[in-house]
Amino acid sequence: MTVDFGSSAKSKILTVSNGTSVFDALNVSFSVEHKEFVGMGKMIIGIDSVTQNSTHYWLYFVDGRIAGVAADKFILTKDSSVELKFLRSDIALSYFK
Repeated sequence: MTVDFGSSAKSKILTVSNGTSVFDALNVSFSVEHKEFVGMGKMIIGIDSVTQNSTHYWLYFVDGRIAGVAADKFILTKDSSVELKFLRSDIALSYFK
């Protein structure tokens, strides 16, 4: 798992059980802030005190692809590679076009 804060990054190798979500795996090694949306799930809004704002958002990718669901809904499989990126809002929004 890699967390890219924009100006620095932290990588950790995690061993998790089958059925572990991205959200749960992230909580093993980082301090996570989230907001839960009914019908969608838990969206990550902050990691280690770096919180999204009007100019930057957190997005996560699994095996190089942007995830299309909330972090608590994406269940990891063996040898998954997870990257969380703190991106400028214009770049973050371009992934959804």
